[in-house]
Amino acid sequence: MELELTRVDYTNVGLTGPNCLQLLPPTTNVTASGSNSGYKQQQKVAIGDQDGVLQVFSMKKDELQVHFKTLPNEKIASVKLGGQSGSVADKIFTASENKVRGFNKKGKLFLAFETSLTETIRSMCVSGSDLLVCGNHVYNHYRDCKEVGSYLCGDVIVDVAALCPNNTSRLITVLACSGRVLRILEHARVRQTLELESVPTVLYAPKGIGDRILCGFSDGSVILFHLNLLSTEVKREVLVADREGEGILSAVTCIATYDLSGDGKEELIVGRRDGTLQVFVMNSDEYQFEMECTQIYRENFNESISALQGGCVGATNYTEIVVCTYSGLIFGLTTQCISKSLGDNGTRAEKSPGTPIDSSAKLQRIRAEIYELEQTIAKERERYQHSTQALSSGLSAIPMLPINDSFVLSKDDATFLLSLEIPTPIEHVLLQCDAPITLLDVEKNTAVVSFSECDKLSGNSLLASYRCQLNTNRIDLKFRTIEGQSGTLQVYITPNLQPKCCQLKRYPIKPLSLHMIVHNATDEMLARPMNTLTLKGPFSQAEMHNWMINSIPELPEKLYESGKVQYTFRHVFIGTMLVCEYGKGEATFRSDNISTISILKDFITKEATKKRIKLEISTSINESTIPSLIKLIEPMILHYNKLTKDYQLAQALLDLDIRDDDEFNTLSEEYRALVRNQHAIGTEFRKQPTILNRIYGILTDLYIDKFKFKGVNVKTKLPQLIELLENYSYDELVQFYSVIKAGDEEIGDT
Repeated sequence: MELELTRVDYTNVGLTGPNCLQLLPPTTNVTASGSNSGYKQQQKVAIGDQDGVLQVFSMKKDELQVHFKTLPNEKIASVKLGGQSGSVADKIFTASENKVRGFNKKGKLFLAFETSLTETIRSMCVSGSDLLVCGNHVYNHYRDCKEVGSYLCGDVIVDVAALCPNNTSRLITVLACSGRVLRILEHARVRQTLELESVPTVLYAPKGIGDRILCGFSDGSVILFHLNLLSTEVKREVLVADREGEGILSAVTCIATYDLSGDGKEELIVGRRDGTLQVFVMNSDEYQFEMECTQIYRENFNESISALQGGCVGATNYTEIVVCTYSGLIFGLTTQCISKSLGDNGTRAEKSPGTPIDSSAKLQRIRAEIYELEQTIAKERERYQHSTQALSSGLSAIPMLPINDSFVLSKDDATFLLSLEIPTPIEHVLLQCDAPITLLDVEKNTAVVSFSECDKLSGNSLLASYRCQLNTNRIDLKFRTIEGQSGTLQVYITPNLQPKCCQLKRYPIKPLSLHMIVHNATDEMLARPMNTLTLKGPFSQAEMHNWMINSIPELPEKLYESGKVQYTFRHVFIGTMLVCEYGKGEATFRSDNISTISILKDFITKEATKKRIKLEISTSINESTIPSLIKLIEPMILHYNKLTKDYQLAQALLDLDIRDDDEFNTLSEEYRALVRNQHAIGTEFRKQPTILNRIYGILTDLYIDKFKFKGVNVKTKLPQLIELLENYSYDELVQFYSVIKAGDEEIGDT
């Protein structure tokens, strides 16, 4: 089953963010519960942009009608619909800075409420008389504009949603946090914390269901959570995830459900950062588990999708998806087949309810408007170009363009993905980094990349530029880091504007950049043999926390706990653990990887020296961590050693130029299998061509760091180690790590 949708452009507004668009319910055919089932009457669209303008428009006889439009004000962070419990949600609420305003559908301001938040409102939810607002770290709950609760969160709050169980007066709040957790609150107290595999980006609570919530993630997946409101049991169902052959999914920016096909079952609609919009059929409108989601529509619009809603806007009795992009373009994807309803002579071939038969006058008017706009643009461009000339007396202002960016660590392949988007076309992007990073190919990129030679004395490890094709306003960059090598990635983005200018964005590369926090570490994870680093000195807990933030990702920006705190981290590539426990004057770090301990020791010592803080350092190296770590990496060594050899053999066999079955049958069964599977082997090898070198690099660093704690330089022995790794034997490798010869003297473990 494939869904056919036709794009219809409506209007353009200013730059937009998440949760900026809502469809007002129609005046008829609305159930008391507010269900959108049966919406066939045309609806009004409410949209708020970053210029602070809220406007409501609708379509009438294919003409755009603006019902009201506010004056520019503070940036609108969220637009939500609300109303009294049991009634139609037709009131429009906007959040700007720390204020919430309410408008009726005619544009009359009936609420101007200044919250007690000291932060700018980032997300908002309205449920009956309850108002939930969140800044970066603060959550406030208001009822009838009176504060009834608040919560201070260490992580950054990404989104908020409310669940109202049926036939009860309870209100369950769900907070999506950047620390890869969902926090479930009741009466402003944390009832439960759910650990997640990826960073959540958006929450969506389906209407009429009080115990289920959908969550979109930065890795592109969508998960349905079923909360048991009588216990702490939570069921999870992955509805959308990476599928082999489809490539890595972009981050989810918005989610909606709507009955597009009219069969009484809602479809799942997903919008993504790379401009992809997908529609899935769910096998049950009750959101039961073990459901299979089948994709019935997929299209890429080359621009981040900020918000989307299902409804009926363009024509009566035709459902559609109303989409808003980052640059403010509003368009509909309608089930009405426009191409078939217009004849060659500009008249409709078939009559549709609510639309005129003769469209020739409308087409002529549109052509005239387009011609007039083209002439106006040409004159303005000529005038602007003239004003930028050196001898002109005119002035040209350099615009400060907002950048929509995302910097995310992917746990699947231990790489970083940097997404950049600006509202105008990008001419080129320049990268400069003082830490050694490796740029990787991104299939969706059409930009041409060039590298410049780096002078080691200049401190540059990478200089690269991407030259974008015409009308490219977003680009994805993918790169790999090396733990222990820290620095700053500087990105210079040059828009295609006159006069020439660029904007600079900085992204820190942290020493332990490939570690992710583990919120619920099991006893099995922590039962491994560990190496220990202990630091004592006249430092405060805040100072140590600041050092930790600068050395490892995903730590909360602020501490709201007194006494010692403990965090557990996992290396996303090899799976080693790091346990950090610190308070005032003392910090203890435990890891089954000696290199992790060494990196932390060097970084914190350097930071303490800058502040002239004298540290008392003690280390305890557990020799049994070496065999344990080698055993942990062993499956990867064996797999990628075999893959590399198979790839080299397959390429050699292809050079034989075998032309018939007789020649093919002379090969051994092993070689015949390599020829048959050469395409799959080549595809896997090209995805990670340097992964074996990456594994070897981790093990050589481990070897160097182990003996560095003993005061021995073993860099001359690295060729022997590489040879052992290429001809892998667990026992020989463990023995090599245990004993080293220095001249005639043998240094062993004691």
